[in-house]
Amino acid sequence: MALFSDHLIEGRQILSIGYEGDESVTQVDVLVYDPAIGALSPRWRLSDDSSHHEEWYSESTKELFDQEKSVTISATALLLRSSLHRKDNSSEHFLLLGDRIVNGDAKWGSSTPQFGEISFIGGYWEWLEDVLARNKGTLTDAKIYDAIFASLFTYDRNTNLIRSFCEHWCPSTNSLHVPIGEVSISLWDMRLIGGLSADGIFYDEVVPSARELNGSDKRGAPLLPSSCKYLFLAYHQIYCASGTSNVTTHEWVKFWFKAPSRYKEPPHRVQKKRSGEPRTSNNPTGFISAPNPRSRDGEKVFDDLGIEKNMREETNLAAFLSCWLCVFVLPNKEVGQIRPGVFKVASMMARGERFSLAVPVLASIYHGLREITSSPSPSKCGATFPIHYLYGWLGQYYDSYFLPSSLKFKCSALMVRLAGEKKAKHFTAQEACDLLKSISPSKLSVLALNKPKQLTISDNGVQSDSWSNYLISLRSSFLTLRRGGERIIEPYSPHRFARQFQYCQDIPGKLKEELSTGSLEKIFQLWKSCTRLGTNAEFTIPLQTSKGLATKQYVEWWNQSSSQFCKDKLPSAKMSSPRGAPKGNHIITIRSVKSKVAKDITPPHSKPREKEPRKAATQEGKKDTTVKEKAHLVIPASKPKPITIKPSRPKGESKKRIDIAISEESSSDKGERHWKRLKKAEVTVSDLQNLNFDLEGVLDDLPDTSNHLEVLGERMAPTLLTCFLSKKQLLITSCQVAIEEAPSKFAMPMKELRQSLAKSSGPAPSMVTVFRGEDVISECQRAYVSTLWTKLAYKIGKQSFDRLNPIEDEAKKLFEEMRKVDAMDISPLERIIESFFKNIRAYNSARSASTEVHKDTCASQLADASQRLSHTELNESEQVKITQLHQCEFETLEAKEAQLKKKLESISIKRKEMEKLLLIDEEKLSKLRVDVSSLKDEISTIENAATQSDEDTQKLEKMKTYIEASQKELADFKLF
Repeated sequence: MALFSDHLIEGRQILSIGYEGDESVTQVDVLVYDPAIGALSPRWRLSDDSSHHEEWYSESTKELFDQEKSVTISATALLLRSSLHRKDNSSEHFLLLGDRIVNGDAKWGSSTPQFGEISFIGGYWEWLEDVLARNKGTLTDAKIYDAIFASLFTYDRNTNLIRSFCEHWCPSTNSLHVPIGEVSISLWDMRLIGGLSADGIFYDEVVPSARELNGSDKRGAPLLPSSCKYLFLAYHQIYCASGTSNVTTHEWVKFWFKAPSRYKEPPHRVQKKRSGEPRTSNNPTGFISAPNPRSRDGEKVFDDLGIEKNMREETNLAAFLSCWLCVFVLPNKEVGQIRPGVFKVASMMARGERFSLAVPVLASIYHGLREITSSPSPSKCGATFPIHYLYGWLGQYYDSYFLPSSLKFKCSALMVRLAGEKKAKHFTAQEACDLLKSISPSKLSVLALNKPKQLTISDNGVQSDSWSNYLISLRSSFLTLRRGGERIIEPYSPHRFARQFQYCQDIPGKLKEELSTGSLEKIFQLWKSCTRLGTNAEFTIPLQTSKGLATKQYVEWWNQSSSQFCKDKLPSAKMSSPRGAPKGNHIITIRSVKSKVAKDITPPHSKPREKEPRKAATQEGKKDTTVKEKAHLVIPASKPKPITIKPSRPKGESKKRIDIAISEESSSDKGERHWKRLKKAEVTVSDLQNLNFDLEGVLDDLPDTSNHLEVLGERMAPTLLTCFLSKKQLLITSCQVAIEEAPSKFAMPMKELRQSLAKSSGPAPSMVTVFRGEDVISECQRAYVSTLWTKLAYKIGKQSFDRLNPIEDEAKKLFEEMRKVDAMDISPLERIIESFFKNIRAYNSARSASTEVHKDTCASQLADASQRLSHTELNESEQVKITQLHQCEFETLEAKEAQLKKKLESISIKRKEMEKLLLIDEEKLSKLRVDVSSLKDEISTIENAATQSDEDTQKLEKMKTYIEASQKELADFKLF
C-alpha cells in the first residue's frame, strides 16, 4: 500500500513517498512549499486595490504626429492610462544589449542556445493526439484545447533574428525598442498566439503535503483529485527504476503511453535561404482521428498503480498535462525533466478547472529576456523560457516566416500557422536588424480587437471571455510566477505600446515602484490585482484604424531617450527579401539515364537545391589573378561548374521545375538492342520552348577530364551540355536528357584543349618584368580575342534554342576576325562552338520529332491537373466559407451570451425590488387586520348599548357602514 508522510529535514518540510511494510522499496523525498490555493492555503485578507482606475483612458486634444506621412495634426486623442507610473516628461537614457555589445561589455558566443525551445520527444505527439481525441470536452471547459494542440508541432527560428531581437529588447521597460517607439508582447497576444487565458485560478506550482494529499473536507470529499496521488506513485516508480536523481520527460512518456510510435525525429535545423515553405514535413498533419482502444500494456500501467477504471481517463490526462506544463508551457533550467510541483495543477486541470496561464507564461518570457539582455555573455546565461511563443509573436508582427494562406485544421492559436520544419525565413545579422527596425505604425494593431465604431465598456464582471481577457490586457499591472521556491515579478505596461491596442501613444512616465520578487502573499495579491474583474471601471475601445498615431511630445521624447543602437542604420540600405524567388524562374533538371522514359513531371520540391559555392569560386578566382600571368589566355584546372538553364517566361507566370528525359529505349520496346542503332528519341515534357543557356564565362573554369564528358554508362552518347558558369549564381542541377543519336565527338578532351592553348600562350613571365612593345601588342591582341569570345559566349547564353541557328553564321565571322591574331591558336574554341551547334541541331530535331508523339498525352495530363486544381480550389473555398460561418456563429453566440447575462442582471435587480414591495405590502396587510379586529370589538360594544338611545343607534349604523367599507377594502386588497 502506498504511503505518503510528512517530516522535517533541517527545518524544511518534506513529502516522503514509499510503500507501507516494504522496506526494500526506495523512499523518495520531495520538498514541500506552502500552498497559495486549495483547502489548506492561507486566507489572506485582500486589501483595497488602489491600483485600479475608475477610467483606464483619457481623452484630450493633442498635437498628433503621423510617422508614416510625417505630418502633424491637431485632433482628439484617446490615450491609455497606467496606475503603476507617475507622470514624468523628462527624457531618459535606455541601454540595450546592442549598446553593450558595441561598447565591448557583452559578447555573443559561437552558438546560440535554445533558451527553452521545445525539442522532439519520442511518443509525445502520438500521446497528444490520443489525449485530444479522448478529452476534447474537458480541455475545452478548461480553455486549453487550442493551447495543447499548438504543442503538436515543432517551431523553427532564425538565429540572427533572435539575437537581433534580444539586442533591441530593453529589460527596464519590457519592450522592444525600434525607431518608431516601443513594441512588446501583451497578454492579449498570448491569448491569440498561444491560446492561453489570463483569467482563471492562480497557477501555484508546488508539491502538496501528505496532509493535503490524504485529507478530506467535512463532507468526506478529498481535498485534491485522486489522480494527483497516482501521479506521485508513477513518479516514484520511474525514479526508482531510472537510478538517477530525476525523471526525464522521455521516461515519463514511455511509462504512460504504450502505443507504437509513428513519427520520426525531424532533421536538425539548417540555416540557409529558401524561396518558400517546404513541401514535406516530419511533423503531424494536425488531423485528430478517433482514439484506438488501449492495448494490454496500456491497461497494465493503470493496473500496476491500482487506478480504478472510472479514474483512468482523468489520470491519463493529468499525466499528459504534467508533461505539457514542464515541456511546452513553463520550462525551466531543469530542461527535459518532470517537476513534481506540476502534479497538483495538472490534476485540477484534468477535472476541467481553468487556470490563469497567460500571466505566468508572459512573466517567464519577460524574466528570461531580462536574464539574456543583462548578461555579459548572453549565450551562457542559462536563461530558459517558452521561447516558441516569441517565435509566434515575430511571425505575426514581422514578415519572418513562410505562412500558409489557409490551414487544414481548425485552431484558434495563431502560432500554429508558422509551425513545422524550415518555416523560418533566412536573415543575415544585418537583414535581421533592418527587419526589426522596419516595422511601421500601421502594423502595430494587427492583433487588436477591432470594432467599427468607438465603444465604451464597463467592467461589470459579466462580459464574455474574450472581453474579459482584453480588458485585463489593457490594464497596467505586475505579472507574477510562483514555481516552487521561485517567485518572479515583472512589470506589465501596455500604455508603453498603446498603439498595439489602437490608442494614441503618449509619454509613458516612470515606474513608481521597482519589484522583482516578494513574499507569497505579495505574489498572490499582485496576481489578484492583475486578473481582477467586476471593478466597474470603464474602458473606451477605439474605432478600427491603422494610422498608429503618436503625440508630438512623445516623438520628441523618444528621439532624446532612445538608444543610439536603436536609431543607427546599418550600412546596407536594402534588405533582400526572403520571399523573392531566385532569378531563372523555370529550373530545368536534366539527368543522364539509361532506363525507361520518365512519365511524371517532377514537382519543384522533389529534390532540394545543393549549396551554391559562391565564396569558394570567388576566392579561387582571386588567387588565379594574382598568381597566373595576366596576359595569357589560360584555362585553369578546377572543379566543373554546373549548367545554368534559364527559360524565359512572362511576368506573373508561376515558377515550376521541368524534367526532361530522353531515353535510349522506347517506352514500348523493353528488349535490348545495339547501342549504335538509331531509335526515335522520346521526351516526356513538350513544354521545351524558350530555353536559355547561360554561357557567360564558360571557359573560366573547365574540368580537367579526358573522357570526352561521357555520361553515366560505359558507352553512352554524351549529353547536350555539362557545365556553364553564371557570374551571379551557380545552380547545381542534374540533366535528365540523353539524346540517342548525338555526335560521338562532342568536344575535344579538356586536357588536350588546355595543352593546346598553353602552347600558344608562350612561356611564363619572370618575376621582374621589362617593358617591351611586342608584349604590349601581344597582350592587347589576346585581350581582343578574349573579349570577342566572351561576347559570343554571352550572346549564346541569352538565346533560346530556336534562335541559336542564326548565331552560328555570326560566330564564323568572329572566328575569322580571331584568326588574324597569329599569336594565338583558336582552333580549340572553334571545335567547341562547332560541336555545340551540332548538338543543338540534333536536340532540335529530337524535340520536333517527340512533340507530336506526346502532344495528346501532355494535353490529357494538363486537363487532369486542371480538374484536380479546380476541385482543390472549390474545396478550399467551401472550407473558407464554413470557417467564416462558424466564426459568425461564434460571435453571435458570444453576443447572445452577453445579452442574456445583462438580462439576468436586470431580472435580479427587479427581483430584489419586488421582494422589498412584498415586505411593504405584508406590513400594510397586518395593520389592516389589526384595524379590523379593533373595529369588530367596538361594534360588539355598541350593539350591547344600542337600546339606550337613538343617538347610540345612529352611531351604530355609522359604525356598521364604516366596518362594511373596511371589509370591502380588505376584500379588494391583493398582495403584489
